[in-house]
Amino acid sequence: MADKQTLSDDLAYVRATAERSIRVHVPAIYLLWATICLCGFSLVDVAGPQSAWIGIYWLIAAPFGFGITMWLASRAGQRAGIIDPGETNRWKFHFMGFMAAGLLGFAAIAAGQLTWTGFSSHWILLAALTYYLAGLHLEKRLLPISLLMGVGYLCSLFVPEYGFTIAGVLIAFSLTVQAFLGSESDHAAD
Repeated sequence: MADKQTLSDDLAYVRATAERSIRVHVPAIYLLWATICLCGFSLVDVAGPQSAWIGIYWLIAAPFGFGITMWLASRAGQRAGIIDPGETNRWKFHFMGFMAAGLLGFAAIAAGQLTWTGFSSHWILLAALTYYLAGLHLEKRLLPISLLMGVGYLCSLFVPEYGFTIAGVLIAFSLTVQAFLGSESDHAAD
């Protein structure tokens, strides 16, 4: 009986290791978010940081992008034969935490501690941190994106005109580059 349990544990370990080592690269997800971010951050400069259009845009674009992302990732995982609910939940809750932290910024506005322009920059900083942590714990390719998001955050603070547009361009550029680089396992197979 102990041998059966040991064998079962060993097989479970090998399966978990194999599933963690395979990453499915979905370029469409990177391109989707490059487009969403470029439009959304540029909107701050075009419409003004206090415009209701910014909130309306993100209220529609963020849930839509999240849903499409989950659908694309699920479909790609199924095609590759990788179905890992634990991994899916880690990604889902990671980015839901980002959304929750961002929405808590409304409390700082209500308390008079943060301006609308600062609130827009706050989202870029949170996105940079979120991508950095995802790069450490989930997918290494997100680390360079987080770096350019950090630069974009600084542009949103210190570039008086079109700082948010520059941030959007930097973020879109980094996401687009990562979309076309392919996954690490693709390069390992070459």
